[in-house]
Order: sequence, then structure tokens, then C-alpha cells
Amino acid sequence: METGLVKILISDCNPGALHALKSTLLKFGYAVFTASDALKLSFLIKNNRFDLVLLDLTMPTLDALKTLEQIHSNSTSTAIISVGDSAHDDLAIETVRRGAYDLMIKPYDTQAMIPLIRRAIYHSIQTSYDDALSNEVEFSGDVYQFMVEQSHDIQFLIDNAGNFTFINKRVETLLGYHRSELIGKHFTDIVCDDDLDKLDSRLNVKNHHHFFSRNIEVRLKCRNKNRDMHYFDITFSPLPQPVIMPHSMDVIKAGNSPGLAQIFAVAHDVTARKKVEKVVNNKASYDQLTGLPNKVLFNDRLHLELAQAKRDASIFAVMYLDLDGFKTINDTYGHSIGDKVLMAISTRLRACLREGDTLARMGGDEFALLLPQVKNRQEAAKVAKKITFEVNRSFIIEGNNHHLSVSVGISLFPDDGETERLLIDGADHAMYKIKHGQKNGYQFH
Repeated sequence: METGLVKILISDCNPGALHALKSTLLKFGYAVFTASDALKLSFLIKNNRFDLVLLDLTMPTLDALKTLEQIHSNSTSTAIISVGDSAHDDLAIETVRRGAYDLMIKPYDTQAMIPLIRRAIYHSIQTSYDDALSNEVEFSGDVYQFMVEQSHDIQFLIDNAGNFTFINKRVETLLGYHRSELIGKHFTDIVCDDDLDKLDSRLNVKNHHHFFSRNIEVRLKCRNKNRDMHYFDITFSPLPQPVIMPHSMDVIKAGNSPGLAQIFAVAHDVTARKKVEKVVNNKASYDQLTGLPNKVLFNDRLHLELAQAKRDASIFAVMYLDLDGFKTINDTYGHSIGDKVLMAISTRLRACLREGDTLARMGGDEFALLLPQVKNRQEAAKVAKKITFEVNRSFIIEGNNHHLSVSVGISLFPDDGETERLLIDGADHAMYKIKHGQKNGYQFH
């Protein structure tokens, strides 16, 4: 059982989830407080100091960023885990940028939640110690050693040249290294080669009191090269005075001879957060059904291509595609079949493109293509004919044959416009002209 002195505040607008989570945490001996609305949450934060707060971003009327500030103004050592859903991805990321310890997605995954809560509590204890140290409150060396070894972060000391002089046992769990094999080695030996430039030679500065004025995020290598690298947010701080570290016979026999410890560092594993950020960024730029770029990403690429074409005096094409007959399939067989048809269409359209072309789903049954470096109208027409042929071939979805056609509008830079808006509108206008005429073909603006 873990100490009941650890105080946790849970906020959740769902009473059932709140009760279940409280019951789970009470089994571990924590002192648990609950808030099901923003008013009670604010009251509890104002009148108590908590080691950990689970902040429900979905709570009605809650100003999450203001509440975050309120918690930190009350106690800088309180760890905060932001809890949200897919509709609050951007807000969740922003809370982490402003000091939340980590993220948790609803519904709660108990198996993943408990280790995360433990890590957050240890982080809170570590921060409390750092605050006490800055206020010249004396702590027992044994207590500090215990806290370092129990930490869920990798904590280490390096000398002024950047060589390890001490590292806690967490490195064995997260990265697979034995501590003794790292002592005396340079910190950058375990940093991903692609991230070395981020360090900007700061590990070799002579005046260690100016060493790293900010956190740095890098990937660290695992001892087993088949394992994925972990992302870490690392904070470096100069020690008040150099420290001589005792070393085991394993280190001495290995011939490693690190200098005086002068820098203290804490490496917090943010791999899970990076995965959440990747999902958020993916949602912002890609269509979730087809995996194609969405309208936002298409417009970004069009903007870049326009600038490039103006520099190179090159020609490029913009195409707008609208499927003929898709609504009938959707209405007759349902959205599930309609979605499968869209995915099949996307696969066929991809096969029509060159490397460097962009195919995007703009919404519904409309797609757009960006074809850089086309030589002339004939080359663009050739692609449009290929698209028409592929779409005309029947689709067999769950045993049923489905037939579609496609209307394609084309505009060319610079003949049909020299701005993004003119090119898009030109292709869209040409597409509607053929759609409301003969259909199943292409037309230039």
C-alpha cells in the first residue's frame, strides 16, 4: 500500500466515472478528493494543496487554462494530468505546454493509468524537494537517494565535459542499459544521431553555470537497437558545487574515469505525449477515412507549389473531381458501403499519380489534385483520362457491383490564374460545367 498522505484531486463531470476512479485509487491508499463541477473544483484547489490533480477538460464551464494557473499558483509542485477526449486534443496539448505533467484520454484505461499516476506523484515529490532545496530546507541524503532511485524519470549527473558520473536505475527499465556501462561515457552516446544538432554543442561549454537555460526534447537510444527510441524532455541544472561520485569496481575495471559531477539532469519520458501529438497533427492534416491529405494540407501544398512555380517559371495543374452517382450508392446501401467505395476510389486515384503529386479529399465525394511540373495541357489531360478510366471500372463491395463516373475540372498556372483562389475557383467552375452537362469527363477552365 502506498502512503495515504498523498493527496489526489479527481475532477470528472461523469458521476459514475468519478466514483469508479475514486474507488480504484483508494485501494492504493491515496487520500482522494472529488469534484464533479467547475465550482467545486475551484473551491478545493483554493483551499487545499494536492500532490496530483486529474483535470477533466470536458467539464462544462471549466476554463482549463485558468484552472491550471490556479493550481500552479497554489503549489508549484502539484502534478497535473489533463484528461480529455478526441474533441479536446488541441486544449490537452496546450495544457502540457503550460506545465501539465502528462495527458490521459477517456475512457480510462486502468492498466495504463496507475503507472502514469505513480510517475506523476514521484514527479510531485521531486519538485517538492527541489523547492525545499531552493529555500535552504535541509533534507537527509538518504531520503534524497531513495527519492532519486524510486523516481520514474531518468536522473543523472554529468561532468563539465558531458560524461556520466551517476545515473539512477530507471535507465535500465526504460532504455535497457546497465548503469555501470554508461558511467564515464559521453551523454551524447545515447542521443539519437538526428537530434545531436539540437544540443548545439552546449555539453562542452566551460562555464557550467550557464549550462542549458531551457529544457530540450531529444530521442534517446535503447541498448536493444530493435526497440523504438523514446522521446525525453530533459532539464539540465548546474550543481551549487562540484561533487565527487563513488564508483563501483565494475566502472573502475572498465577504465572509465569521469570527472567531477557538475550538472544534474532529469529526463522525463514523453513518448506517450508525442504519440498523442502525432494523432492530433494527423487529424489536423489528413482525412480520417481515406488517409489522404485534407483541405488544409492541400491548400498548404498549393501555396508552396505556387511560390516554387513563380521562381522556376514552371507550369502546374489543379484538378477538382466530383463523383457522379455516389449519392445514389450512399442512399441505397448506406454510409458504411459508401465509405468503402470512397476508400476504394482513393486507392485507384493514388495509382494514377506520379511521385510528388498530391491527392486530397476535400469533403464528401469531392477530391482535388495538385500536379506540379506539367509540361502542357496535354500532359494534364492524360492524367484526367486515366482518372476517368479508373473510376469507370466497376467496384465490387460486399458482393455487389457498383458503377460510378467522375467529373474533372482543370486549371493551369499561370494561364488560368496566378493566385491560389483563382486556380481553385477555376478548376471548381470547370468541374461544375461538365457535371451539369455530359458528366463523366474532364474540362479545362
